[in-house]
Amino acid sequence: MQVKRYRANDMKQAMDAAIRELGSDAVMLTSRKVRGKGLKGLFGKPVLEVTFGYDPSTVPAVQKKKVDAIIENSNKAFKNWDNAMPLPMANNEQLEKRMDSFEAMLTEFMKKFDIVKRDITYDYPDEVQALLRRMVDTQVREELAHSLAKQTEQLLRNQPGTSAAEILEHLLHEQFGRAEPILHKKFTQKVILVLGPTGVGKTTSIVKLAADFAVKQRKKVGIINTDTYRIGAQEQLQTYADILGVPIQLVYYPDELNTAMDQMSDRDIVFVDTAGKRPGDEQHKEDLLELTRVLKPEDILLCISATTSFSSIVEMVDTYGFIDEYRLMITKLDETKHRGALLNISWYTHKPIAYVTTGQNVPDDIEIVDFDTLVKQIVRG
Repeated sequence: MQVKRYRANDMKQAMDAAIRELGSDAVMLTSRKVRGKGLKGLFGKPVLEVTFGYDPSTVPAVQKKKVDAIIENSNKAFKNWDNAMPLPMANNEQLEKRMDSFEAMLTEFMKKFDIVKRDITYDYPDEVQALLRRMVDTQVREELAHSLAKQTEQLLRNQPGTSAAEILEHLLHEQFGRAEPILHKKFTQKVILVLGPTGVGKTTSIVKLAADFAVKQRKKVGIINTDTYRIGAQEQLQTYADILGVPIQLVYYPDELNTAMDQMSDRDIVFVDTAGKRPGDEQHKEDLLELTRVLKPEDILLCISATTSFSSIVEMVDTYGFIDEYRLMITKLDETKHRGALLNISWYTHKPIAYVTTGQNVPDDIEIVDFDTLVKQIVRG
């Protein structure tokens, strides 16, 4: 196996370049954010560097040469065969011999072409092929599904007596990592900033977390609401805060943040709700950067709906790309039967998943992600 590195603005751009040059069998090995060389690179925006492993004999250019060579040799053979056996229309015996020869030549050609076709599309063992179909059916991205299938097959060769399903489950656990919920240290205050686009369920998720910590864990909880654009969200948050006995502060301008935090000085945990950020909204980006500068949150949660398409996931994650460290809260898991979206999100962001939400009930329909169940749903249905 050989390796090649690509630098791109995002994972999709790197994957497209690798597949175009190295073929669909290329396997992603590592990814990281790096800066360019010199002063320009030092002060410029980091880019994504992705390393792919590949078999030189299976890259598209090599495969095309194989196909061209077979076609050229077959054309020569057909020409030689045609010249060597002129058709005697009146002789049935010679006609039958000629047809038998033609059939044998065509069969040999198709065998050779099928070998090349299998090299291009990759012919998995039946057990692995079934798992590949299962992953795609559950909405796992095809390039990711193929990468996992290829790794599964390679490991299967070296692990006699182990099933492909066991190996794939192991690979998925490696991809997901471990759950990283919010943990509170005694005698310290923890500020948690919650981000995400409009409609993803941020406000409801904050209420669920606030209820969990206030009611179940007996912590002193406070809420700061900076989403002043949606009146309905303000009223909803205030209603729940009153029910829970949780103080809430509404902040219209960044210079009000310090005053709001002073009002929360006795709270163990402070959740900060934010407005949804639209792609390209530079002002909102500046507002969020100011929030992080003043509040210095110990944890940042990015909410993404499980019903979100992959292209929207890419756009959303890139929109919040200026935030370096965050955990994921996957919402609306109850609104889709497909679990591949969670794998896609984990793969694209390389961030840990803290929570999933499974309905509208407060505080019950939020839980720490159970990767054992999630992996089995993807692999076994």
